[in-house]
Amino acid sequence: MNTKRLMLVATLALTLAPAVNAEVNFSGYGSIVAGMGLNEGERFTADFFEVGQYEDKVTFKPETMIAIQMTADIDENLKFTGQLTSKGSDDFEPEFSWYYLTYESDYDWTIMLGRRNIPMYYYSEFYDVGYAYPWMRPPSNLYWWQIVQFDGIHFSRDFELGDYANNITIYYGNEFSEDNKEMGFYAEQGFFGSDVVGVNEDWRHIVGLNWNISGEIFDVRFVYMQHLLDRDFRTDTGEIREGFRTSQTFYGVGGSLDFNPFTVLFEYNYVERHNEVEDTWPTFILSLVYNINDFQPYISYSKADQERVSGDDFEQHYLVSYGVRYNFSPSAALKVQYDVFEDQGGPNGWDFHGDSETISIGVNFVF
Repeated sequence: MNTKRLMLVATLALTLAPAVNAEVNFSGYGSIVAGMGLNEGERFTADFFEVGQYEDKVTFKPETMIAIQMTADIDENLKFTGQLTSKGSDDFEPEFSWYYLTYESDYDWTIMLGRRNIPMYYYSEFYDVGYAYPWMRPPSNLYWWQIVQFDGIHFSRDFELGDYANNITIYYGNEFSEDNKEMGFYAEQGFFGSDVVGVNEDWRHIVGLNWNISGEIFDVRFVYMQHLLDRDFRTDTGEIREGFRTSQTFYGVGGSLDFNPFTVLFEYNYVERHNEVEDTWPTFILSLVYNINDFQPYISYSKADQERVSGDDFEQHYLVSYGVRYNFSPSAALKVQYDVFEDQGGPNGWDFHGDSETISIGVNFVF
């Protein structure tokens, strides 16, 4: 039994043993998405973390998924949440993606303990819930880090400040990813050396602080996060070769502005890696959505860079997306999206994804 399943069983045992009469509720969400590249030999990475990629043939696997969530109310203030997820990018193998305890006090503060998404982006907590945003997906060249979940603790506090609703969240945790999927993709391209076939990614002492503030026409999240980063390489002989030891700091701001009938969605993130070459990753998205009855046509532009103190740009992506969402049901939406991805990492940089044009159509739903 792997560590995640062991933690899940332990949590369930500790939680449900005294809660035989707990009220249990089920809900879920999913996406059925088909897509293809429009030009022979091109590929579009729709999901960097899961390496969900479209090529020049129609496929459902990169983004089709379903999740079932169980919530058990143990008492008035304490509940357990578990989520089972099945994704096409993982050959639909079920995985317990979330499992955590939530304690809600009578004084507007909440503690969550267990496995959840790291709240490092505006859409982190519901990245897989396609029904929650207008696009087919948040831009993959912005939501592109190789670690997105962790085992840890969240402490949050809701409060009012004048006419504005506020939430402050502090969190701490760790995540070890053996044979990390995204890093494995780069290993296949020979990025880490011809004999490297796998990468172990270890994010230790993840510490973060988020501030959400919302008013009548806006909702904004400010993000700060830091962690230690250890990366080791597995060679074709089975040897584990030590890679590097460093740390990263993550800054971000994202949100929405409502100018009825238009909505502006935006996000900017800046990551510093504290190594000898002072790697930085500035990324952003700007999107305009037109809300007309049950239809939401939209356009978005996102850009991601990898820069060094020398001034060289080793990685640079541009993504322009055009699409429309149709809310044909209170719990389901049909989307069509056309993506143009431009990879400007070469000739001396990293152009592992390449240029592409992609069309995708899908249905997102909740239940």
